[in-house]
Amino acid sequence: MTEHNQSKPNVVLFPKTYEYYQMELTRMLESERYAEAVALLKFLLQCSGDNEESRVEWQALLEWLLQAFPYLQDETEQPSIHNIQQAEEDVSEQDVIRSQVLEKQQMDEQYIAKMLERLQETPFDERKWFILEQLTVAEDANLNDELIYLLETKKLHPIVQFGILQTLCKRGMTGAVTFYRGSEQCVVDIEHTPLDYASYPSAILAPAERVHEVVALREPSIAYFAQEIWHQFIKAIYGTSQYEQLRSGTEAEANAWAAALHRIVAGLLQLQEEESVVKQIYHINSDSRIVYEQALRSLAKSFRAES
Repeated sequence: MTEHNQSKPNVVLFPKTYEYYQMELTRMLESERYAEAVALLKFLLQCSGDNEESRVEWQALLEWLLQAFPYLQDETEQPSIHNIQQAEEDVSEQDVIRSQVLEKQQMDEQYIAKMLERLQETPFDERKWFILEQLTVAEDANLNDELIYLLETKKLHPIVQFGILQTLCKRGMTGAVTFYRGSEQCVVDIEHTPLDYASYPSAILAPAERVHEVVALREPSIAYFAQEIWHQFIKAIYGTSQYEQLRSGTEAEANAWAAALHRIVAGLLQLQEEESVVKQIYHINSDSRIVYEQALRSLAKSFRAES
């Protein structure tokens, strides 16, 4: 990534580059790396490009983050690694969020209600992760019940549904909750919700790991994007019958999903990867062909929904 500096960088963002940075921002917010997200957003907003919708979204996200973390605001220079580390030593970001939320609640008694309403807005964007982070630490006796009501009764984006489950888990909630993913009824135990990528069962991660084994040296861009897209996909199907099938699937089925994931990512990156070669690499035969074709359709549908 281009070095941050005060002069306007001579960088043009192309369509695939936008997708890359969207995933980077999502990862930073999910892992609470807000200082890095602010620095990246400031850099991106200086670049040239035709995707005005993304630029508007990035500007709004930057304003949200700077409002929540005033110590990251610097009018004269981009955040340096030293400044970021020093700020993080002085106060944890979770403490900052808690303090900010409490202050906003004192100023506006409807603040939590407004955050819950924004979770229901479309389309899905990265700001909703920050809303969920605020709700994770918010002090409100009724919030857990309101989040469960939202999950059980409202039509929400699948990633928002998963984010609410994570928020409830972080807030110490346990027990079963029922919600709908499309027409499918899902029942999950809140306390079993994975809080990070490594927390998923090994069988769920197997397809992305298999892709990484195959292409890490030959085509590292596929390896990187495969994990990112797979992470988004398994969050979107969490709690469904498809998720359960993946968790209890065979090695051959994991290979079929890996082949499909490889094909989808190669297509997104406009890389020439012959289907016959991919099938051979992952040992797709007549027995696993149906699983492979179903996986292709599921991944393609999920990615279109996220775009």
